[in-house]
Amino acid sequence: MKKRFFISNAIDEEKLPFISNEEMKFGRAHYSWKIVADLYSKGLEAADIETHRVVRPEIYQSKIAQETFGVRHDDNHLAVKPIEHIRPFPGMRNIFIGGWEFPQFSNESFDGNPLNNHVNILKHADQIWCWSNFTRNNIKALGIDTAITLPPPVIVPRVSDDLDIDLIATLALNTTRAPVLSDVKTLGEVLKTYEKSKVFFSVFNPYDRRKQIKSMMTAFEMAQKKQPEMVLIVKLVIDNINTTLGTIQEILSSHHGFTGNNNRIIFIGDILSDGQMKKLVKMSDFYLCTSSTEGLNLPIIEAMAQGLVPISTKATAMADYINENNSIVMEHEELPTEGPYHAFHSHLPTTHFPPKLESAIDALISAAKISQSKYQVLSENAKKDAQDKYSLQAFIRNIHASGVL
Repeated sequence: MKKRFFISNAIDEEKLPFISNEEMKFGRAHYSWKIVADLYSKGLEAADIETHRVVRPEIYQSKIAQETFGVRHDDNHLAVKPIEHIRPFPGMRNIFIGGWEFPQFSNESFDGNPLNNHVNILKHADQIWCWSNFTRNNIKALGIDTAITLPPPVIVPRVSDDLDIDLIATLALNTTRAPVLSDVKTLGEVLKTYEKSKVFFSVFNPYDRRKQIKSMMTAFEMAQKKQPEMVLIVKLVIDNINTTLGTIQEILSSHHGFTGNNNRIIFIGDILSDGQMKKLVKMSDFYLCTSSTEGLNLPIIEAMAQGLVPISTKATAMADYINENNSIVMEHEELPTEGPYHAFHSHLPTTHFPPKLESAIDALISAAKISQSKYQVLSENAKKDAQDKYSLQAFIRNIHASGVL
């Protein structure tokens, strides 16, 4: 009889019976947890483990409820959610995901809610699967010994379409005025204009403070003054309902305090197919990451798996896969977070590790000047390291070593 995992990833209103909690809504709250839940499902199924989704594991408190559900003594519940949203499944082995990206954890019932106490919740896990050694070590430092490093497999989708990227709408950086229709260019036009330039690529939600967007834009502009043949293409993760390509300039100005006008910083807002995303990676030279803290950082690992050379720090989760043999490494510093970096920002002081601006500038200049032979070595190493640590085969090996099976 196969092992069974019941995966819960529904959060807040997604638990209501008339809400579809399986629909992926990019750029909306908690969308990234669905992505990770899907990756864990694929990894477990590749390990010949049966998987099911459960919306509200906490309601099966009584023995009759568990019997009605069909709970077996060897079943596992995998909660793929932020810690404060985790609810255990009574009668099952409970495995909680550890994706928290800060060294500090809540140890109080903020706002009178005991579920806001991270430490107390984590103590009730039979096992905690952390996405990185950084999070595992931070949890162990709390005296919780059930934490292990077991990230999901990072699966680069096979191309199932042949959709073009040339006609994708783009908008260049210009916060000095509201965009007009004539500002919109196709990606094909942009690439033709800058066909001799090194292409730097990045993916992020523009509201995510961890991404250090102001530092990224500032460093790129300053590096470009010394190495003009550079272009930065940013794929925005937005819902295209409340946030659209046309609002990026206002977001940069009002949320990040960045203003500028640069035709070589290009934004894409469309929701793209897997094939289009792979083509964007293929036409790029570097993946630029200025994150100050990460729990996993799927986009950079996906880029590495396709041979794109990263430019990043080795802070937090990135320490597991960024090194001088596969990347252009930026130095970082340790600072207190300011503002809504996380749900408890009003109660819990935390630290993060942003890249040093001068180091980011130097890294971009080094990338623009890199020889083809050096680039090829970094590219091959990046691809190999991503494969060795985050492939389906690596996940299967890790799951067998976890003691769960």
